Amino acid sequence: MAVIGKIREKSSLLLIIIGVAMLAFILGDLFKSGQTFFGDNNSIGEIGDVQISGIEFNSKYEEGIARWESQNKTTATEQIRESIREQVWNEIVQDRVLGSQISELGLSVSPQELFDMVQGNDPHPQVKQAFSNPQTGEFSSAQVLQFLKSLETMPVENKNQWLLFEEGIQKERVSSKYFNMVKKGMYAPAVLSKRTYIEQNEKRNIQFVAKRYFTVADSSITVTEDEKKAYYAEHKNEFKQDASREIEYIKYDVVASESDIAETKKWIDETYTEYKASTNDSAYVMFNSDVPFDANYYSEANMPSVNDSGFFFAEVGTMVGPYEEGNAFVIAKLSNVKMVPDSVKARHILLKTTQQPTDTLLEAKLDSIKNVIEKGGNFAEIAKEVSEDVGSAIEGGDLGWFKEGQMVPQFNDACFNGKKGDLTIVQTQFGFHLIEIQDQGEKVRKVQVGTIVRNIEPSNETYDAVFAQASAFYSENNSSANFTKATESGDLLKRVAEIKVNDKTIAGLDSPRELIRWAFNNEKGSVSAPFQFEKSFVVAHLSEVKEEGVAPMAQVEIQIELGAKKAKKAQQFMTEMSGATSLQDLATKVGGQVENAKNVTFASYSVPGMGQEPRIIGMVPTLQKGQMSIPLEGQTGVFVIMVDDVVSAEEITDYSAAKMQLEQLYSNNSNRTLESLKEKFGVKDNRHKYY
Repeated sequence: MAVIGKIREKSSLLLIIIGVAMLAFILGDLFKSGQTFFGDNNSIGEIGDVQISGIEFNSKYEEGIARWESQNKTTATEQIRESIREQVWNEIVQDRVLGSQISELGLSVSPQELFDMVQGNDPHPQVKQAFSNPQTGEFSSAQVLQFLKSLETMPVENKNQWLLFEEGIQKERVSSKYFNMVKKGMYAPAVLSKRTYIEQNEKRNIQFVAKRYFTVADSSITVTEDEKKAYYAEHKNEFKQDASREIEYIKYDVVASESDIAETKKWIDETYTEYKASTNDSAYVMFNSDVPFDANYYSEANMPSVNDSGFFFAEVGTMVGPYEEGNAFVIAKLSNVKMVPDSVKARHILLKTTQQPTDTLLEAKLDSIKNVIEKGGNFAEIAKEVSEDVGSAIEGGDLGWFKEGQMVPQFNDACFNGKKGDLTIVQTQFGFHLIEIQDQGEKVRKVQVGTIVRNIEPSNETYDAVFAQASAFYSENNSSANFTKATESGDLLKRVAEIKVNDKTIAGLDSPRELIRWAFNNEKGSVSAPFQFEKSFVVAHLSEVKEEGVAPMAQVEIQIELGAKKAKKAQQFMTEMSGATSLQDLATKVGGQVENAKNVTFASYSVPGMGQEPRIIGMVPTLQKGQMSIPLEGQTGVFVIMVDDVVSAEEITDYSAAKMQLEQLYSNNSNRTLESLKEKFGVKDNRHKYY
């Protein structure tokens, strides 16, 4: 999506663009879980027989959070923190797993390579972006050299960031060497390309007789314990599972009482008089409302809903309310009126921020571009050359006409508070913009509405009463047997959730990580003391524990019994269908019919009339025309097949399409190299103990 498309979104979601310089991001909020890394065992994970230190992990995480907050001038949200935690984990695992392979192969980046990536003939893309002439797009190694010399006079933090950047691009280069070696080690020879072409294009028309498993009821088949055990032993791979937990829980919602509603109404009535007399509406709203002051100005068509049809044309200071809206009481005040353009036509040049030390040059670079344009430079041509908003750059930076509020705040304010012809530089979460206001629409009346919102919330007394109710249930039912007995009658709504170790959500609960951690740190049958969420208390019962690996027989007993019965049916059917000399005789014997399937190839995904039957598909090419197979055990029944006709693949000499398909398959497999290395080394993630 073009950047301008993202600017038009009203969402406050920040894009985290973390380049190779930010290679050491790590963990935070550790101590909320009640566990710390300061003890005899502070491991947060394992790679083979190597422990990953929780203290080291936390140190890098806090370092990453501090760096992110310094660069973005805001506090990292939980979403940002979670993203950084994940990046830190992946970084550590990749360094240890991939690093061992790189070291064993002796791969490295020479000083000359690094020189070329920074100021030589092969500059890294991010270096090239930061040090290119804004008019010509030509890379200038002289600018790089000047920047490197200036580092000596810059704060030590800038120098350290540059060193991290250099370290990052070296890691990036040596990793790309390793993955390129893996890719180059896979190729499709001509003989394999030809065989693949034939497998996909040599078609067979077949006839078959099927006896399907559903024709015999499961209830008529008896399997012994020994048969179940034998089936389980033979099919263990089918019962592999990830670690998970099943919890049953009772949820006690905290809802505002009649007394709470009355107190809220009393507060809003008293506030009305104070707000009416206020001369600084934005400050009053900021300190008294449950929603922030909205500084935007609105036309009549898009003004926020107010419980008065004539409010838009009223005088400044007009009050409406208090009135109830949703789960809140509201007072609206017409705070201000101004005449502003109904729309603006503008164009821009964007230089994206990359969270790297070279970002300090972007504003200066835009300022030099501004000077060039002010002296007669062609805005559209320069935008096409240097703007990183691809969607608008091809149009010379043109954004067309847009209404107020369609752009992010900094961009919006520059356009609607400026005047036609202005050239201004602003910074948003997307980077630095040079904006030219090309035209403005007719000025219209717009109003600013200052709204006091008082949410109807449960009081402390209400919370205490609900907590007491949850605590009483826990004190009476804190064993597995008692919890089960208390919830089986249906008087209480028992909810059930199956969760995995790194899950972040449970339907209906706010931020349930504490509950998920509890489930993975306790034994089956445990009952929790009440957990408090935003507006509820939960008492949970750990009803099932599934560990990673092959599920024990007891957990998959139903699947084993069904599978064993299906296998027993298959043996009976194969015995019954053996010895026939023709498909017609066999069909008569089993009470079926001769069916047809056309155009079956070795590469087929399914067989017409059968469905997904890989064993049948694999057998078809091995039969000669007119040859009848032995009974074959399939997914949905037992089949006897006969090849009726073979349509040979068209003779060709160019197998490049098949070769390209194979190479794409190999490329996809090489992209799994890191995952395969993780499996080989054995990566164990214990972060759930702390987060």
